Order: sequence, then C-alpha cells, then structure tokens
Amino acid sequence: MKLLNRLLPGALLFAACSLSAIVNADEFTIENWKSRVEAGGNMDHYGRLYLEFLLEENPVSGGGYGIHGIEGDPSWYDRRLPDVSHAAAAEGMAARKFFLEKLDAIDTKKLGRPDQIDLHILKNQVALDQLQETHLGTLTNPLNYVTTLGQGMSGLVFRDYAPIEERLRSFGARCKATGKYLEGVRAALSPPDVRPSLMNKTMTASRLGGMTGEGSLYKKTLPDLVENSGLDEKTRAKILEACTVAVDDINRFALWFDETVAPREDGEWRLGPELYDQKYKLQMDYPLGPEELLAEAERWLDQKGGELVSVGRKIHDEYLADEIEAGKVKKAADIDDQQVVKNIFAKMSEDRSTTETLIADSYAMADSIISFVEEQNLMDLPPASKLRIEDIPPHLRGTTVAMIATAPPFEPHLESVWFWDLEFLASSPDFLKEYNRPALAMVYIHEGVPGHFVQLEYSNRFERVIPKVFWNGPMVEGWASYIATQLVDVGFTIYPDDPVGHELQQMVDDKLILRAIINAIIDLRLHRTGWPEEEAVKLMIEKGFQEESEARGKLARAKLSSVQLATYFAGHLAIEKILAEYKALKGDSFSWKDFNERLVSAGSPPFFATREYMLQSGR
Repeated sequence: MKLLNRLLPGALLFAACSLSAIVNADEFTIENWKSRVEAGGNMDHYGRLYLEFLLEENPVSGGGYGIHGIEGDPSWYDRRLPDVSHAAAAEGMAARKFFLEKLDAIDTKKLGRPDQIDLHILKNQVALDQLQETHLGTLTNPLNYVTTLGQGMSGLVFRDYAPIEERLRSFGARCKATGKYLEGVRAALSPPDVRPSLMNKTMTASRLGGMTGEGSLYKKTLPDLVENSGLDEKTRAKILEACTVAVDDINRFALWFDETVAPREDGEWRLGPELYDQKYKLQMDYPLGPEELLAEAERWLDQKGGELVSVGRKIHDEYLADEIEAGKVKKAADIDDQQVVKNIFAKMSEDRSTTETLIADSYAMADSIISFVEEQNLMDLPPASKLRIEDIPPHLRGTTVAMIATAPPFEPHLESVWFWDLEFLASSPDFLKEYNRPALAMVYIHEGVPGHFVQLEYSNRFERVIPKVFWNGPMVEGWASYIATQLVDVGFTIYPDDPVGHELQQMVDDKLILRAIINAIIDLRLHRTGWPEEEAVKLMIEKGFQEESEARGKLARAKLSSVQLATYFAGHLAIEKILAEYKALKGDSFSWKDFNERLVSAGSPPFFATREYMLQSGR
C-alpha cells in the first residue's frame, strides 16, 4: 500500500555544494562525466557521480532528491523534462555499462568495510537500472512516462521549497517542454511490437484523463497559485498560455494513445521466473532467495492465521454479546473459524471514517500514538508537524489507497506528505470497511509515526551518502510493517478503555501482517508461475480476510508492479531475526529505545549490512 520515492534521504549540505561544485549547466556532457569517472575517487565520489548522471538523464527526479539546480542556475533541473529520444536512451545505456565496468574493476580488498558495502549497493543500483531499461520494458512503458510528467508538474507546487514565483516560472518552462516530451514518448511507443498489458493501458488512460480534468493541477491549482502570486501580469499570462498549450498537448497524446496503442493486443504482465529472479536479486538484496521467502511466507500464513482465529474465538462472545442476544449472530462455538473472524471485523467496520472525514481522522490519531511511543520510551521522535496528510494527486491515483512522499534527501527540513487516494476509496464501500479505527491507527503508525516518516528522518542523519540515497526496499517497508507490531505487542490500542480493546487491536495487526505475507505470496506466485489471478483473489479474501474490493485492488497493483509487494514481509521477517540476535547479545541491558534507534540510524542499507551494524555496534 505504500510507495516511496525511489531515491531517499541524504544530507542538506550535499545539495548545496557537491553537484554545484562539480558541474555547470553548460558543461555537462557524457564525455566530461566519463572522464571524471575515469579519474576515480572514494565511494562517496562515485555515488555523487551516478546521482549527477541520473539527474541529467531525468531532471524530474531532482524534486525527489531535493536538488533543483546547480551553481549559477538554481532552477536548472526544475525547468526541464527528460529527453526521451532513442538517441538519449542509447547514450544512457552505454553510460551505465561504462560505469558498471569501472565499479567492477575496483579492488574491494583495498576498501574498508563501509566502502565495500557502499560499492555493493551502488553496483546493485546501476545493474537494476540497467535491467529495467534492457529487459523490463521501462523505455516502452506508457505509465512510466505519464507518471514522470505528472510528478514533474506536481512536484513544483506541493512543497514550499522555494518562492512560489520561482516555482511557477519553472512550471511554465516545463509546460513549454511538454509537447516535445510527448513527441518523444509517442516515438517510443509507436512501434507496433510495443504492447503494454491491459492493466497498464487502462491506468495510463485514467491518469492522462485525471491530469487535465476539472479540478486538476492545470485547471484549478495552477490558476489559483498564479492569481495569488507576486508575478507581473505579463509573466502570469505567459505561464498560463504555455500550460494551456500543454493541456492541449496532453489531450492530443491521450487521444493518440487511445486510438493507436490501446487497441493493440495486450502484452504479458507476468515477468516469468528468470526475469523476476534477476530483478529480485538486485532490488531486494536479501538473504533469502524467492523460493525460500515463499516458504517462509507460507509458514507465517498458517501461524498468523491461527493466532488471529485464536484471539477471535477468545473475545467473540464478549465483544458481540448484544448481537448474540438479539439473534443476529451465533456464539463462537456454533460457527467456523472464518465466520468468527468475519463477525468481529464486521462490527469493527462500523467504527470507520468516510472519505470526507478520513484525512481529519488520520490527523486525530497522532496524539494518542505519539503519546504511547513517548510513554513507553520506544524512541525519540521528530516533530509530527513535519507530516502533512492530503488527497493524492491525479497522476498517482488508482493503484494504492495510501502512500507517503518523504522529505527529499537533500531537503530534510521540508515536510513529508502522506496521501490517501480518496477517489479510489470512494469507488467501493468495501474499501472503507477495511479501514476501521484500529486499522486507521495502524496505517498512521506505518506511514507516519513511528513508521516511514520517522525512519527516514533518522536515516537522513547518517553520514554516508550511498545507503541513504539508494535505499533498500525491504529495510524501509520492513521497518514500517514491523514497528506497528511492536507497538501492539507492548500494549497499544485505540480502545484503551474497552475490556477487549487490546485484543481487537491485536486482531487488526494480525490481519495486516497477513496482508504483508499474502502480498509476498501473490507477487512471487503470479510473476514466477502461471498461477490463476482468481486464486490470488481467493487467497486474499479467505486467508487474509480482506474485502473483495481490497483484494482486487491489490491484484491490479501486482499486475502493474513486481518484487515491491514482497518487500513488506521480507523486511519484517529480517527485522524479527535481527531482534532475536540483538536481544541475545544485549541480555538484561536490552531496551526497545536502543534497538529501534540503532536500527533506523544506519541509513537504509540492505539487511546483510544492517545486521552487521546492529550486532557489531551493539557489543
């Protein structure tokens, strides 16, 4: 359910000095960049060089990093869209091949352990980016292009990182560049053998419509911001004119896509075992292989499912006493395990938000959760005022009910923004049944405090650039999944005055753990085998106790992505194993505060490095 910026925390100082000291806007060429790679340097230097390459390749990514310009031109990246021509793609692939060869040639025996880890992370990242372009269809994926365009525009206005006048000028410049960008996209998608999957085509069309529809960024947000800015009338008119043309360009592209690409035979969304395993190895960088992780997930599925049923049978008759007396439900002894759990969740679903109140209710959860963390001395927290909650922008709608964009790596002082997809949630009443108040609290813990928001605030403080910028998905998602369970284990509940309040919270946590487990199972099975889609839906409903709309939404996400859905359970599992070792190491001196803060203070590296750090630094 949570999607993060691919490239995350770093140090603010880096934004101010490293790139601007290396290159000027009129000096960057691949040849110049290669010469600086050839000159060598420490691992931090190599990490910065690759980041510089990524920014030139895709200037839109600068907003995600918190890097908007270079020396002498503070909006250099903000004004540009990517060059998506065939020539640029070929040049980029050749540059990655060259860079990876240089990294392979480094003698790891001459490096200290931190540099060895950094080299490993950087090589994996470059190889993954290479695989995405050469074998995983990044360059022929229409949804990627549309999402990049949407992020390029919305990223300029949803955070106040610079004066609004400066950001609006950049918005106008990107509007002027939109036509050329979409021409390149059209050329990339024109060959008849480019055949996106049905889900990919459907989502692309939906997001294109959302970008320019009523109430969208172009139709409402932009005019309001221009009207209330300090720009002179001539500049305002130029920006609005450029963006009117951009809207026409987008609508023409959408029509072309609908008439040309959409009617083509649907492409295959399953990766197959060979490609999946290659991607898994690089993206997960995890101690267990796909088959081993699947075996663990299936074992946990039985275990956690049994725990959920056990707690449900314990409290069923007490929690539903009025309903049993009224003859609406039967006693636990007279029904099967599935019905016991369904009865309890059906009643819990009555205490839920509406799409109109969900954002306000999410904010309202903060005080009790923060107070609990502080009272239990689980860890020191950054100010929750840095976490904003709002409706998702149109270009990201339709694949996940909630996600967070954390503070950019090189602008850690800015806000993190947690998005709810209110339109997606409103599409079926079943969705909101999943988000009863105990579940809403768990989502706040996962996305906000002390989940993603807190972990990445801590990660920002780590000195080494590479583990913070090229973060490991299982580490980030695993922390957010695991910490919610830790809070429940030490007593958190949204119903502290209810005799069965903690058991209700435990059941919700068990259900969310089951969701993470099943995420991994369906991702591994769907992409590595011919497992039927309806079997995945059945598993989510029957074993995961999910509403059908939630299950079908997750199926759609599994068909649009790969490997990422496995990161939640994989990370949770790895942290549980490190916790057991750490407790044995610390003995009576173990404390949750010490464990938690150590775990999130080492950047966001893969688990082999996290384990080394935890067990060595804990001695």
